[in-house]
Amino acid sequence: MIDFVLFDYDGTLLDSTAITYESFKEAFAELGYGDLGIEFFRREFSMNHHGMYRKMGVAEKDVKKVEGMWSGYWDVMKGDIQLFPETAMTLGKLDSLGIGMGLVSDGKGARIKGDLEKFGIRRYFSVVVAREDANENKPSPKSLLMALGKIKKHGDGCIYVGDRVEDIQAGRAAGVVTGCVCNGIHRLEWLLKEEPDFVFNDVSGVADIF
Repeated sequence: MIDFVLFDYDGTLLDSTAITYESFKEAFAELGYGDLGIEFFRREFSMNHHGMYRKMGVAEKDVKKVEGMWSGYWDVMKGDIQLFPETAMTLGKLDSLGIGMGLVSDGKGARIKGDLEKFGIRRYFSVVVAREDANENKPSPKSLLMALGKIKKHGDGCIYVGDRVEDIQAGRAAGVVTGCVCNGIHRLEWLLKEEPDFVFNDVSGVADIF
């Protein structure tokens, strides 16, 4: 019986795709690599930035420049990023149903924890595992296994909800039930190829399974 939800953050609870794309787009254009293209970005975006840079043809000498530039643009734009409209309501509903919740993300912990306080949703999560905690990005299951260890749960009692193919792959490898939202960075057809256990239009659908 599922009684605990582990959420991804960016693209699942936080509507960050557009501004993340714009920050990378500006950096690539400034260094003369042309328009990154939203479809390329959706398909190839990875927390392994260097892999994405190679696919874009970025010269090794420019990798640090791109990394610094996009981060700079992100810092300027990040104030405009908001939670998806459904996020706070869904977390509140799950809490009222007595469903435990946690957060497992490849994002930087300091940024995420600051966001959770800013948006007033930190109280909902009994566990938060970020990039620095696991030091392995998804599809590695390490971050999810760390979360399961912290909450002392078996995988079959938890569902992991994300917006990327890697989220589903990591969930499956960790032995948890998997779910995906369709309004994040990856297209529905790519997510369906991974055969998640649940498919949600957005995060509000998660509450409907309880």
